[in-house]
Amino acid sequence: MGMVMFMKINMKDKPLAFQIWSIIVFFSIIITITVMITTIIMLDYTNSLNMNFFQDGFLWISFRLVLCIIIISIIFAKIMSNKISKPIIMLEKKVRKMSNKEWIHNLEVDRKDEIGKLTYSIVKMHKNLERLDKEEEFFLQSLSHELKTPIMILKNYCQALHDGIYVNGSFDSTIDVIEEEINTLDRRIKKLLYVSSLEYILEKDKSFETINLKSLILNLANRICSTYENLDLVLELENYSTYGIKEKLEIAIENIIENCVRYAESYIKISMKKGIGDFIFIEISNDGNPIPEDILKHLFEKFHKGRDGNFGLGLYISKKIIEHHKGKISAENKKNQVVFKIQIQSS
Repeated sequence: MGMVMFMKINMKDKPLAFQIWSIIVFFSIIITITVMITTIIMLDYTNSLNMNFFQDGFLWISFRLVLCIIIISIIFAKIMSNKISKPIIMLEKKVRKMSNKEWIHNLEVDRKDEIGKLTYSIVKMHKNLERLDKEEEFFLQSLSHELKTPIMILKNYCQALHDGIYVNGSFDSTIDVIEEEINTLDRRIKKLLYVSSLEYILEKDKSFETINLKSLILNLANRICSTYENLDLVLELENYSTYGIKEKLEIAIENIIENCVRYAESYIKISMKKGIGDFIFIEISNDGNPIPEDILKHLFEKFHKGRDGNFGLGLYISKKIIEHHKGKISAENKKNQVVFKIQIQSS
């Protein structure tokens, strides 16, 4: 009992191979001694061999036999412990490299036990981490360029004002350009900050309520499209409601409408209908140029550049919010349309 307690207390800090080896050796010795003692007692009781155990070297032979069994058990335990711990030691080395962003591509899953499942999970995690690392690197490189341009324009225009030069012919027009660039910079920074804390915000926000989708979409569409006099707004909305966070759903649908307006040629169409089950289907479409296939398949990914070279943060935000409401969002090119589809549960 004392030895078992000693193993429990001290073995946890030892290498796994040593722990396995110690456990196998310990139980092998216990089993061997138990078998030998039981055999001797049985022989003593039955007296089947008519032998004195303290004569004829029987005790010495028994001791040597036990010793051989123990030695064989130790060797066998060492082989088995090394075999069991080898893939775990390998995985530990690979994970250590991953923690230092040393990406590796020779992790293979060739077993189906718990170690194989662990290896598969690590391979999957490795791919995701490598992808995120590349996205982060690409984003930081592109972001420096994206922010550098408006900052350079602001500096040049401010310097021109100090020198008494009006770049666009008048003081007011120069100030208008500066304000426009400041607003652009402000929007980009706000979206970046919002994206970085989006998951935390969604998890913490519990202000769910019944939302009239017709009223929400109608207000957003009229507000956004009112500044585009050359665009026709076509609405086919039913009086349906959903259960969610109103402020977040407004942001999600607003981003999609703004995206459609930006690339529309002559009209924006928004329709809503009830689908099978408890789902509501919303389609927001325009008659703009089709989205290139290489962009379409990455359209809702974070930090992926769109057709105008800007990051698709708005669409990524929309996707995360819709998915948080147990819904789905997609986009596709039709004959003469680009269509965004939202599927969300009705209340």
